[in-house]
Amino acid sequence: MPETTAHEPEKTVAEKIAKLLNVESLPSLDPGEIKALYKALPGYQAITDDTARLAEKHGRTLNLEPAVLADLNQGLADVHRLEPAERVLEKLYLSVYHQRLQATSRCMGGMYDTARRIRDFAEAYPGIAEESRFLLDFMKAFKPGRKKEKKKPETGGEPAPQS
Repeated sequence: MPETTAHEPEKTVAEKIAKLLNVESLPSLDPGEIKALYKALPGYQAITDDTARLAEKHGRTLNLEPAVLADLNQGLADVHRLEPAERVLEKLYLSVYHQRLQATSRCMGGMYDTARRIRDFAEAYPGIAEESRFLLDFMKAFKPGRKKEKKKPETGGEPAPQS
């Protein structure tokens, strides 16, 4: 494994992936910052091109700051650069997420099978049942299905006859 020099700090996996995809790894925006952003309207990219041409042609007449045209052009260039990386990362995220769901399912399946076998053999091997109480208690706490309702005390007499 190559050693890291003092002037070259070791990069995180996220930083390495970001470099590979030609994107930056920035801190997440807080909810207020996200809320303050303009939301994309359907078809905005095609209209942005037309708006940039209009701003270039009539920017002086419309008294637009040069930053408006720069924002249109740079913003669209950034969108075109970021969208492919976003698609790749979304596919990768879903793949990893589904793999993790499958791994979790294998763990849970093993715990369900083990708990069922412990209950099946509890009378024959009470020591194992006692030793595995942690698993049985855990599984009981999260047992799927409805909770049993407590019986309500009957109030007076017999039920009314049905006709």
